[in-house]
Amino acid sequence: MMKDSANAIEVGNVSKIYRSYSSPRHRLLELMSAGRKQYFRETRALDDVSFTLEKGGRFGIVGENGSGKSTLLKVLAGVLNPSTGAANVSGRVSALLELGAGFNPELTGRENIIQFCMLHGMHYEQALEAQPEIIRFSELGDAVSHPVKTYSSGMSVRLGFACAVYVQPDILIVDEALSVGDAYFQNKCLHKIRTMLDQGTTFIYVTHAADSIRSLCTRGLWLEKGRVRLLGASTEVGAAYQSEVFSRMVRAGIGAETAADDTDDRAEVVRDTAGVDAPGKQLKESAQVDVARTRAFSSRVEPLRTGSGEIRIDDICLIDADGKECDSVDILRPLRVRVFFHVESNPPERSTLSLGITDSSGRQIMHFSSAVQDLYASDAAPHIQHMMEFTFANPLCPGEYGLIAGVGVTAEHPENQGQSLVTSVIDYCVGGARFSVRFPAEPVKRDLWGIVHVDYDVALHALD
Repeated sequence: MMKDSANAIEVGNVSKIYRSYSSPRHRLLELMSAGRKQYFRETRALDDVSFTLEKGGRFGIVGENGSGKSTLLKVLAGVLNPSTGAANVSGRVSALLELGAGFNPELTGRENIIQFCMLHGMHYEQALEAQPEIIRFSELGDAVSHPVKTYSSGMSVRLGFACAVYVQPDILIVDEALSVGDAYFQNKCLHKIRTMLDQGTTFIYVTHAADSIRSLCTRGLWLEKGRVRLLGASTEVGAAYQSEVFSRMVRAGIGAETAADDTDDRAEVVRDTAGVDAPGKQLKESAQVDVARTRAFSSRVEPLRTGSGEIRIDDICLIDADGKECDSVDILRPLRVRVFFHVESNPPERSTLSLGITDSSGRQIMHFSSAVQDLYASDAAPHIQHMMEFTFANPLCPGEYGLIAGVGVTAEHPENQGQSLVTSVIDYCVGGARFSVRFPAEPVKRDLWGIVHVDYDVALHALD
């Protein structure tokens, strides 16, 4: 029974205890002793865990492998019963737990969709109606008619997530299984999650990435060996957990060796754009239209694409020092990003082209606008592909990043002088390209933690 109707979840002193025996013989001996003698060893996967989560709340759970995160989610999803304590949940729960959980491997993807929806309270007709949307979101294509046992781990994640979000849950629970998917689908899922959060869905997210709970959640829980290490604001929990991880890496001597190994995997050039004009501040007409690349880009961004369409973005690419496309760059090296676009018909005046960089969780961490230098995509001649190039210093620490681009009409911010806000969206593309920032081959005398680095000075002063 829920003590507070405003809460979606109430967890009170929950423990989950497993008994293990060194041999089947000991189990029999215990049975014959009628419980007077114990031969088992107890393992506490959860130990006296308590918290509440309000309806519409966003709750992140972090912790190392074996800390009890997945066990806690299974208790909340009703898959496991707690050994002691109580976990009360109010509302329809949809959970993406282990790979393949909730699916019959002998059935096809289509059949599993129907079964999944009906198990989550839908009538057969409702499940049939939802099936095309689930298939479209999963992007499994013809594979949806094949048995699930033939799916790769990534395909299983696609089907599982699509089913989990389209049964219209009151509470969405996502375990680390989402990390198995490719980078494009991860960002697509994160975008869908944010839409559901805006609609008031209660959200519980398990991750190893502290940045993810800071960007997706407002409260957090750090589990350690089944016990609550820290419970509080997601910013506080994420920072504390990340600090602990870094401290363990330093104590173990991890960092420099890993970075050096990564340099051998730097990507080779995959596209030659040397024929395009040199860097500058001018709007340029592209020397050559790569139709195949434009179609591939459109296919990647179409599921999340929005806007009125008077201007269309055709491609985004990262350029190295030789003017060739690449998908990785060394730290401290300037970044050059080219955005290709064309004008369809009569765009609004002063339509601005913007570029954004996102971290691995899809959170935007940098933003650039052509309007800062009085360049507008609406000034381009119609029906001809143009390119706008952004060149900037690289403050990013080693990691994986994404590129997003958009065209919109801006107006002066009514409260913050000198700032602008978007009044209408013409084209907005998420998931268009990804790149990595890596350590160079030569040693770098810098401490590179977090997401960005800045130049700084350190001074030592003697105090009286």
